[in-house]
Amino acid sequence: MTRLAIAAACFVAGCQPAASKATAPPSNLTSRDDEAGLMRLYTELQDDVLASYDRDEPPEVDSGMLDPRVGTARLGVGPGDVYITGALARAPSRWPLEVDRLTRTEVRSKHLEIQIAADQSAAWMSDELSWRLELCGRAVAIPLRITGLYAHDGDRWILVFEHLSYGAPAAPAEDLDPAPIKTAAVSADLETQLAAILDRGLLHLPRDPSVVSQDRSALVLGAGAADEWHGPDVLDAVVPPGKLEDRRVGTVGRAPREPTVAYWVGNYSAELPARGAEAARVQRLRATFVFEKRPFAIKPEHQPDALACARGGRAARDVECRWILVQTQLSRPISDDELTRQVFGTALLSARPVRLDCAESTARTAAQRR
Repeated sequence: MTRLAIAAACFVAGCQPAASKATAPPSNLTSRDDEAGLMRLYTELQDDVLASYDRDEPPEVDSGMLDPRVGTARLGVGPGDVYITGALARAPSRWPLEVDRLTRTEVRSKHLEIQIAADQSAAWMSDELSWRLELCGRAVAIPLRITGLYAHDGDRWILVFEHLSYGAPAAPAEDLDPAPIKTAAVSADLETQLAAILDRGLLHLPRDPSVVSQDRSALVLGAGAADEWHGPDVLDAVVPPGKLEDRRVGTVGRAPREPTVAYWVGNYSAELPARGAEAARVQRLRATFVFEKRPFAIKPEHQPDALACARGGRAARDVECRWILVQTQLSRPISDDELTRQVFGTALLSARPVRLDCAESTARTAAQRR
């Protein structure tokens, strides 16, 4: 059953999504104190993420961990939902659709996963969300997906970017371009390096596995609801070839010369092939990527230290530090009109704010029960 079908079924039956179960971080540390420290960081970020779903407030963006020329970003479901640094501080609700104050809403986390960088300077996350609205005495559960990157700044986690989307396949009837993103980068050299990694490891075939993580931290989310690949399967991800467009390219860390986590937030022109009567065309998608600098032994007899790239100096003498792609999300913006049509069908009276014909929805329920 597709997620769209699940959403419709949940509207009729009021089904309950599964409770969130976060995945614990791997533990390959040398002492119990190290393990306890890592688990503390993990729990703190997990709590912050889950609490942010309920608060739905603009995040704190002031941090010395980020280059202010690039800063933070939030990408939402709608084509105009792009907020960068200063605009992010005044951003409206992250959730799609406009509902009146009498409509009860709730967000449930279904599968939160958090990965903490080896040097603990940053962490990236992904989650499947069930955004629930109570309408006509029933609940509709709209499935959403979210990824994000956080910086660990002292005793707090700071949002670097967030990417929220609805799994929507290509739709030529409503081909909405995402809002432009003003290009900025901490350096032209880093931008060139990361663009080459994306080109070799994700956007064109054959893929180069040496620049893509294939461990438990690896994730590729495509624009469609079923487009999701984990671990070694990321090398088989179905990603249309295309061109990277406007972008913001930054790093996380207090030592800008030797960062170990980088990010890319931008737009992507995907080249969609012809399908049946539909001609080949270009569709612009939103794109976010997370990279981690990881050590690889120069000589086979050397065992690379996971923190060698962060420590630098002698620790990095016997390793090669490479940028590795660890997380990807591509999404197609969807308007409130299209989203409500997909979810509510003929019961929809108004998309802004959402209002339904309760008699129609009741008839649909009775027909389905028969």
